[in-house]
Amino acid sequence: MPEISERAKKYVSSPIRRIASLLEKASFEKQIISFGGGAPSLTPPKEIIEFLIEKLKTEPKKTLEYCSTEGLVKTRELISEDLKYNEGVDIQPDEIIITIGGTEALFDTFAAILNPGDEIITTDPCYLGYPEPIKLMGAVQKRIPISWEEDFQIDTEKLKEMINEKTKAFILISPDNPTGGVQKKETIKAIVEICEDKGIWLITDDIYKHIIFEGEFINSRKFGGYENTITCCSFSKSASIPGARIGYAYGPKEVIKKISNIKQATSLTPSKLSQMLVQKFLENKAEVREKYIKETVIPTYKKRRDVMHEELKKHGIPHSLPHGAFYFFPNFSEYLKDEEKFADALLKEKQVVVIPGKYFGPSGKEHLRLTFVSEPEERIKEGLQKMVDFLNSWKE
Repeated sequence: MPEISERAKKYVSSPIRRIASLLEKASFEKQIISFGGGAPSLTPPKEIIEFLIEKLKTEPKKTLEYCSTEGLVKTRELISEDLKYNEGVDIQPDEIIITIGGTEALFDTFAAILNPGDEIITTDPCYLGYPEPIKLMGAVQKRIPISWEEDFQIDTEKLKEMINEKTKAFILISPDNPTGGVQKKETIKAIVEICEDKGIWLITDDIYKHIIFEGEFINSRKFGGYENTITCCSFSKSASIPGARIGYAYGPKEVIKKISNIKQATSLTPSKLSQMLVQKFLENKAEVREKYIKETVIPTYKKRRDVMHEELKKHGIPHSLPHGAFYFFPNFSEYLKDEEKFADALLKEKQVVVIPGKYFGPSGKEHLRLTFVSEPEERIKEGLQKMVDFLNSWKE
């Protein structure tokens, strides 16, 4: 076989993909309790499914056509209206591009702004989707540690100290994966001001912006940064449609145009069919989007979060209460030195899936990421009891 590229040799598959295959198996083996995946477990709003079925029946050709690389004008207009209505920011449709999930939005953004040798700062632990694409661009990831003792808040003074002449961008994700941390208003304001003052890009990953249990989501543009901020987002979590693979990015027109040029080479065009789901989700805000999020998504996941919180407290496992997203990131340093070995054994012996914290960076060592969206309350209790029983007998 001829030689593959050095780039491909360096690129490492996400360990979460290995877990994903186990979770597919879990759907057939009901005895497996999953605290592993980050995919919504709820049925999407019936209105958007019925709308799509009707479109496929009455306008199949039109529904399955190509569209422009930037996405349908109507989709972008509805996102623009939604951003103004819910987040108080004025983003024009031509400052928005529709992508194949939030993952493509991030990848194409990295490709548009990063040069080989550039540095980009993330938190530590950080979302697993950042390191490999950064590496693929030839850029260097720097990490700012966050901890459960400080409620996973970013130390803005440390951030300021880390920025140098090679720094190109900082990534802010709030609510956060893997920690569930939500940054305080003053922290977000300080980050915006630092990025503006230092002349670097601020990339905001707003994937969990609708999954907040206390307080409200704060769009960073409330504090400025219009000219140096790019936001990546998706409908996977809020509309429970991860398989539809539809996301978006928005920012200054010039950079969105460059992202569009890159998208032409990677995926050409977003799915028109998936955009129709989103159009129905956004068109009648009060009847579909707001009702679904307020009456189904938040109450269901908050109840599960609260049960997991009480169980962790009961068993004396140190952790921070997540105010958003889908995850707890407890500290198991009293019990574990190799959390990956433990996670593999826990699945084999007790049929419980957890994610080793070290996958998310050096500061994640001796932690586990526990997802609370996949299982109902009784199964959360059962799974945690099994995990604790196994932990008490665990010998490394």
